[in-house]
Amino acid sequence: MDTRFKCLFVLAGTTFLSGCPGGPPSEPPIQQIGGRELRPPRAGIEVGSLYYVRETPTNDLRRPANLERLCDVNLARYNVSSSSAKVSDIDLLGKLDADGSLNVAKQALINVGLSAQLSRYYEYKLVNVVQTDISFEDAQRIFKDRAFRGDCTSWRGNIAGQNWGQYQITAIKTGDIQFSRKSDSGLNADLSAKLKTIEPGIKASIKNETKADFSGKGVVAVFTPILRSEAARR
Repeated sequence: MDTRFKCLFVLAGTTFLSGCPGGPPSEPPIQQIGGRELRPPRAGIEVGSLYYVRETPTNDLRRPANLERLCDVNLARYNVSSSSAKVSDIDLLGKLDADGSLNVAKQALINVGLSAQLSRYYEYKLVNVVQTDISFEDAQRIFKDRAFRGDCTSWRGNIAGQNWGQYQITAIKTGDIQFSRKSDSGLNADLSAKLKTIEPGIKASIKNETKADFSGKGVVAVFTPILRSEAARR
């Protein structure tokens, strides 16, 4: 059998090429973080409320977004209580790497003779993560009332005129941002010294991409949206 076909396999409906001699380099897999990344991560994002993003409306969760407030919602008014639960840490570095957002930082590693795999040397993640959410049914009930009140209708109409995306948030993941160098990277003293030298530039590259503070506490980094733009045109 042709070795090209031995390397072909299907996982979760996606085709990958792995270990094929002479074949094209495989692309990094999409990092699953359980929602859409918020950039910059910050406090103050509330489930049930409506936000907009200066982008063409989309259901694509792979692209990071900067939410801007549109219509506030008081959950108690609708007799809705959000639920919260502790969940796993979120690998933000892996998401950035998969997005191709860290090419400058990776080149800095290569220039000093290190591997371009940032996750070999560093961790950049959200820890102490708590997911807060409401049900889809509660979100629907809230939207049918709040979105069509006078103030919200006017604001949503303005956003619709710009063809920007309108979203209602059903879940958020809140935690503390942590950036650290791994202690078990297996580098000798010379390479370790080189890594220390270029570390400020790597941190600057990540900060420039994410607009994040490396010591952020209690910030929202991931959200789950319902696209509401179509409803604004009705």
